[in-house]
Amino acid sequence: MLFYGSCSLLLALVTFQGAARTEMVFRCPSCTAERQAACPMLTETCAEIIREPGCGCCPVCARQEGELCGVYTPRCSSGLRCYPKPDSELPLEQLVQGLGRCGHKVDTEPTGSAEPREVSGEVQDSLDIGLTEVPPIRKPTKDSPWKESAVLQHRQQLKTKMKYNKVEDPKAPHAKQSQCQQELDQVLERIAKIPFRDNRGPLEDLYSLHIPNCDKRGQYNLKQCKMSVNGHRGECWCVNPHTGRPIPTSPLIRGDPNCIQYLEDMDPSVDPLN
Repeated sequence: MLFYGSCSLLLALVTFQGAARTEMVFRCPSCTAERQAACPMLTETCAEIIREPGCGCCPVCARQEGELCGVYTPRCSSGLRCYPKPDSELPLEQLVQGLGRCGHKVDTEPTGSAEPREVSGEVQDSLDIGLTEVPPIRKPTKDSPWKESAVLQHRQQLKTKMKYNKVEDPKAPHAKQSQCQQELDQVLERIAKIPFRDNRGPLEDLYSLHIPNCDKRGQYNLKQCKMSVNGHRGECWCVNPHTGRPIPTSPLIRGDPNCIQYLEDMDPSVDPLN
């Protein structure tokens, strides 16, 4: 997964967390011919060529339908949006980790009628954060109290029956968070608490933070990168997937350090999950 930072989407993430109380505008610097000339040539055929995430100036391939996407990846192709899984309990974390999927935009706005469209008795409003979206937020309708009462009554009956049968209420056990996931949660909390200074936003504060790049198993991705700033790619380096510590023999470069070749040089360590 490409891990080039996305300033605009990160600022949207801060807004979603509730840290932003005033309107803020951030504009990326223009891409000069000099910056574009320093970009590497595309080695693959793209259905649609776009600029890299954030304030980057180099061309990359847009993600197609069904492909993985997120805050730090190239955006989805025209007409598509990046969505987390519908049943995801942590949609923002899923998008930060690049585990969303590109899909056709779901229009949740009412059309052709003065009254809002209802789906199963509930009106759905979509929260749009640029090109990456979280699942719709549902607002209760007039008959919602009756539905809630029925649901609560059903749950109470189920608990009573299970207690009579001496069966505990089934609860899905929470999996132990990995070191990378814990570090990611800590960084997200810090981002939510960053104060906004005038109209420039917390760009400097964001750049000083390292947002870990975790894979779907919770381990560190081999390649870790800083955000792109002023049209320049962030520095990238290779880490131990279990500990997140840099591999000493790997370089620190603005590009792909090709971390696979340094796996043999990695110091043996114990997986903290075991």
